[in-house]
Amino acid sequence: MQETTKEAPPLAEATIGRESPDIKVAAKLFDGFADPTRMSILALLARQGETTVGEIVDAVGATQGRVSIHLQCLAWCGYVKGRREGRYTYYSITDERVLQMLRIGEEILADNLEHVEACRLTGEC
Repeated sequence: MQETTKEAPPLAEATIGRESPDIKVAAKLFDGFADPTRMSILALLARQGETTVGEIVDAVGATQGRVSIHLQCLAWCGYVKGRREGRYTYYSITDERVLQMLRIGEEILADNLEHVEACRLTGEC
């Protein structure tokens, strides 16, 4: 008889509760994906790979200052990294798991698009 090991559920070690530091930091992880500008930046980098700030600004349609703030947020959280070359900074996604999160999100969205589009609670809870 072959033994099977059961994988621990997500956040198995986290203290449950809305004031739990474990839950709060886990929620912050998802905040990186919860903004249209940041999501646009991540989608662009996923498609194009390494991209200059100017190209990101043009694609996203926001000011350079606004894009820079969101890039700093994404970099601080470990989703993207910047590389300077001369007067240009190139950004890319740092970790394959960020791409996996985007893919999983896209799959869940495809299965629930109608409900997500109709949701009136998100952002107001």
